[in-house]
Amino acid sequence: MSRSSQASPAGYTDQSQTRIEPLPPAVREQAISWYVKLASGMQSVEDEAAFTRWHHAHTDHARAWSQLQKMGGRLRHGAELLTPSIAHGALQKAAHAGGRRRALKTLVCLGMGGTALYLVQEQLPWRASLSSLLADVSTATGEQRTVTLDDGTQVALNTASAIDVRFDAQQRRIILHAGEVLLTTGADPAGRPLVVVTAEGTLTPIGTKFLVRHEAVPGLHAYTKLAVVEGAVEVRPHGQQGQPVIVRAGQQLQFTRDSIAPSTPLDENSLAWVDGMFVAASMRLDHFLAELGHYRPGVLRWTPEVAGLRITGTWPLHGADATDLILDSIARRLPVKVTRSTKYWVQVSLR
Repeated sequence: MSRSSQASPAGYTDQSQTRIEPLPPAVREQAISWYVKLASGMQSVEDEAAFTRWHHAHTDHARAWSQLQKMGGRLRHGAELLTPSIAHGALQKAAHAGGRRRALKTLVCLGMGGTALYLVQEQLPWRASLSSLLADVSTATGEQRTVTLDDGTQVALNTASAIDVRFDAQQRRIILHAGEVLLTTGADPAGRPLVVVTAEGTLTPIGTKFLVRHEAVPGLHAYTKLAVVEGAVEVRPHGQQGQPVIVRAGQQLQFTRDSIAPSTPLDENSLAWVDGMFVAASMRLDHFLAELGHYRPGVLRWTPEVAGLRITGTWPLHGADATDLILDSIARRLPVKVTRSTKYWVQVSLR
């Protein structure tokens, strides 16, 4: 067994200075089992009663269920909420054929929270790995939060982000499953190195403040973005041997499992979310909308004709209607219209 698999989940302190302990692995597995069963519509009356007993048996059970609901929506009575019936059939088939893990992946592909139409049209790829659903620390779409780990390291999580924290006697390990985090490292009294792990590689900071983002589009690309604000960070892609690449303050770069792109000057606008702002400086509209889509549920599309238009501005991200207000703003500034078929299906096209 590797050192990382032996390491125990580490606790953290949230913004209200409340001490939070991570969920035990057994509770995670139980919650996943209930999540799939109730969403598939295969539960009996006895199952419903058993779920209620499980839910109330321990505060960890309720917390695990709350995290799944935050990521997925209203699934307590999934058989009624995941319509049309073809969605039930797909989930039941997956559950019978491949067990709860395959069924859970199907459930994530549904888009959850009443957007089962996406499964049929295959328009909403699941952006986070299954392990991120019950990560030690996570944020929902549009949510941001900051936590302080046991060693004093501060982690700010952007929208739809998830990390696991594993500390042992030899090292401190943070696993980024999805999204984007800004880390300000703490001074560990035991002198243990801090390592950040993504699907593409490992990052070892040297007394630093830095941003890490994991971006994955199934079937297209997956990469990690690193931006160093203070200090320096060593980058080691999983698929490369040899000496690590050192990225210093004021630099940023992207890397995959097999390659590292050249570093470029730090884009200060990429840090604006930490202050609750969305900033663009002569940004292509397709890039603008792709980024904005991370902050809202559902699908945000655009036609090819508007992709190359440029937009500059600063907008607040806080508030339930923040992204809708941003869309309304670009419709006033540019020759585009915003068509909302539903709350979760929006398209931007030429006027």
